[in-house]
Parts: sequence; structure tokens; C-alpha cells
Amino acid sequence: MSVRRLVIAAALAAALSPAALAAEPFKVSLDQTVSLALSHPAASVALGNATVADVTVSDANTLLITGKAFGTTNLLVMDRNGQTILQTQLVVAADNVGQLTIYRGNGTNTYSCVEKCRPAPVVGDAADFYSNTMGTIQSKAATAAGAKQ
Repeated sequence: MSVRRLVIAAALAAALSPAALAAEPFKVSLDQTVSLALSHPAASVALGNATVADVTVSDANTLLITGKAFGTTNLLVMDRNGQTILQTQLVVAADNVGQLTIYRGNGTNTYSCVEKCRPAPVVGDAADFYSNTMGTIQSKAATAAGAKQ
């Protein structure tokens, strides 16, 4: 094999390796869903940590990714021949638009301040603030669904 063919073969092998398919980290805001268009139809999707994010297949070329908890995980998408279409890190972070975080001692309380500030707990808030606010939210949801209080 000539040196030129060897260089071309090595370049082609590097271009087709899974490491070459790795993209920049894909960022998703906590409690938000974004769509991700794929270059080829997907046959299988694997997510490293389902507590950080959720992935739903909308159609063969579109994934819907929801940020569930702060953190990082990986996403692997393969076609029906087992070839990697996408291999990337998913980063779930806060979207602080219209959000206020109050620091009290070792804990935090998070508020949504769209019209006026109201409790909007997130993972990592002080346990009592989180559980009290979520209890109110769940009670309201149960009442709206017709449950007896």
C-alpha cells in the first residue's frame, strides 16, 4: 500500500470513528423540552442516566429531550445497522430567566417571578421549602382532577 493510500485510509478511519461523531455538549434547561434533529433515521437510543434527562423519539429523525435534574449524562443514537449517528454529552442546567433564588443558611428557596414572585421549587432547594411547596402543588392538582380533600 502506498503512503498516500495509507494516509487516506487512516483519515477515513478517523472520520468514521465514534470519537469523531461526538459533538459539543448538548445543553438543555431544567424542566424544559427541546427537539433534536438527526442526520439519519434512528433505530435505537440509549441514555446514560434517566434521572438527569428524558428522551422521547418523536419520529425516526427527531428526538425530544427534557431536562429532569441538574447534571450531565451521555446520549447515544444508532441506526438500524448499528452505526453511531450521534454520541454526545447532555448537560442539564438552570434557565434563570424570571427566576429568583434566595439563599438562607445552607439552603435555597427558588421563585418564579414572571408577574410576581411565587414559589417554584427545584431540585436542590431546602427540603422543607421544597416539600411544603410541592405539597401545595399536588393538592391543587388533585382538587383540579376532582379528588376529595
